[in-house]
Amino acid sequence: MEAKTRSIHRHSGAADRLGAGSVAEIWTNLLGHLERRSTELNAEIRAYPSPIARCDDQLPKLLEQRARAVRVLKAAIELDAVPAAGSAEVAWVERLRQFLTGVDAATDDDAEAELRSRLSVALARVSQQTNKG
Repeated sequence: MEAKTRSIHRHSGAADRLGAGSVAEIWTNLLGHLERRSTELNAEIRAYPSPIARCDDQLPKLLEQRARAVRVLKAAIELDAVPAAGSAEVAWVERLRQFLTGVDAATDDDAEAELRSRLSVALARVSQQTNKG
């Protein structure tokens, strides 16, 4: 997974063209955060003390958080890899909206929630500007 995540430091051409304070910048920040969060959770689980007692309720939560982090990061990488030019840009924006509101949108990670919120606001601004123009 680490080799794949190195590619997320670039952002989609659609996000670049959208601009808006900017969708591209916030998208890049979100991707970087998702990569760091996944790495942090993996390290935390590797360093988890053993033996693990049957009544341990912290490890299952960590495992759930890691599974979600991996799913979300994978979805973000797939979205980031979508070529976005011309009519594909509209499709990319729609997929981004689905990513932001999809099943894994709910998170207990305050930083991720803030980035998702900022990205939604930036997308709304772009839509308003597009509709006015």
